[in-house]
Amino acid sequence: MKIEKKIKAVKDYLIYGSGQLINLIAPLLVAPKVISVCGIENWGKVGVALSIFTLLGLFVDFGSNLLGVKEISANKNDFSKIRSYLNLSFSFKLIILFVLLVPVSLTILVFDIKESNLYFLGLFMLSAQFFNITWIYQGLEKFSSVNRLIFFSKSIYILLVFILVKKSDDYIYVLFLLGVSNTLVYSFFYFKMYSFYNLSLFKVDLYLLKEYVKNEYSILISNISISIYTQCPILIIRYLLGDYYAGIYKIGDMILSVFRSYLSVFFNVSFPKFCSTYTENKSNGILFLKKVNSINILLLLIGIFSILVFGITILNTVVMNSKTYDLIVFYSGFIIVPIVIAINIPFYQFLIYKNQQKILSIILSLSSILMLFGCYFFTKMFHLKGSLIAVFLIETIISSLIIGYCCVKYGINLKAISLKIK
Repeated sequence: MKIEKKIKAVKDYLIYGSGQLINLIAPLLVAPKVISVCGIENWGKVGVALSIFTLLGLFVDFGSNLLGVKEISANKNDFSKIRSYLNLSFSFKLIILFVLLVPVSLTILVFDIKESNLYFLGLFMLSAQFFNITWIYQGLEKFSSVNRLIFFSKSIYILLVFILVKKSDDYIYVLFLLGVSNTLVYSFFYFKMYSFYNLSLFKVDLYLLKEYVKNEYSILISNISISIYTQCPILIIRYLLGDYYAGIYKIGDMILSVFRSYLSVFFNVSFPKFCSTYTENKSNGILFLKKVNSINILLLLIGIFSILVFGITILNTVVMNSKTYDLIVFYSGFIIVPIVIAINIPFYQFLIYKNQQKILSIILSLSSILMLFGCYFFTKMFHLKGSLIAVFLIETIISSLIIGYCCVKYGINLKAISLKIK
C-alpha cells in the first residue's frame, strides 16, 4: 500500500509538472515575439499592466489558491460540503468582480490613464480569474484536469499572439489575448463544474457569506502582500527609470518566474497531500513534509548549479560587449532567489494548515512595506541592480520570520530537523 501511494505521488508530480511546462514555455515564446515587433519599451508597459492586474486579480481569487485547496482536499469525499463551499466562494467572487470592474473602468476614463486601451482590454484578466477553477482540481488531486486547462488556454494565447501582434502598437492586445484565452477555456470547465455540483450562487445565506469573508480575508492580505513584493519592483523601476528598464527587469523577472512556476508545481501538488496525510496521522504528515521538501531543495540546487555552469561556459566562449555582459550577470542573479523561497515552503504549508493565516499576513504585510521602501531606495542608489538586491533581501527576511515563528510556536528543532507538536 505504501509503495502504491509513493508511485501515485510521483505520478502526480510528473503529470502536473509536465502540464506546467507550457506555463514556462508560453512567456518564453511570447516575450521574444512581442519585444521583436513592439520593442523593449512597450514590453515594459505590458509588464507593468500585468503586475497591476495580477494585484487586482487577488481580490477576485480571495485566497482560494490556498484555503480553497485546503477545504476541498479535507472534504474531497463529502459532496455536500464541497458544494456548499463552492457556492460561497463563487458568490463572493462574483460580487468582487463587479465591484472591481466599475471603479477600475471609471478610473481609466476619468483620470485619462496613459495606455488606456491596454488597461481597458486587460480587464478580461479579471473575468479569467473568476472562472479559474484550477484550485478545485488541485484540491481534488485531479492534476490531469489542471493540465488540460493550462494546455488549451496557453496554446490559444500563444497562437493568437503570433497571429495578431504584427506592428509596434499591437502590444495593447497582449493582455487582452491572455485574458480572453483564459476566460474561454476556464469558463468551459467552470460550467461543467457548476452543473456537476448543481451550484446556485444567488441563494447563498448572507450570514454564511460573512463568515466566509471573516475566515479567509487574512489569506487575502497575505496574497496581496506576496504580490506587492513580487510585482512592485517593476512599477518602481518604471517610475524611476522608465519603460525601457522596466522591460529589461521584466525579462530578468521571467527567469525568476520559471523557478517560481516550478515551486508552484511543488506547492500545489504537495499541499493537498500534506493536508490529507496530516489529518489522518500527524507523524506521517510531518514525515511527508520533511521528505518531499528535502527532495525539492536538492532538485532545485541541481537545477541552479546546472544553469550556472552552462551560463559560465557560454560567457567564456562567446565574445560580448560590456553592456550585454552586465545584463546577463544581472539576469543570473535572479536564480539565487528561489533557494531562499524553497527553504520556507514546508513551514509556510504547516502554518496554513494550523490556521495561522493572521501571523502570515502580518509577516508578509511587513515585508511588502519593506519592499516598497527598499526597492525604491536601492534602485535610486544602485540603478537596476538595486531592485535585485531588494528582492533577495526581502525574501530572506520573509523566510527568516516564517521559520523563526514556527521554531518558537511549535517547537521545531532545526538542528535535529524534528517537530514537537504542542
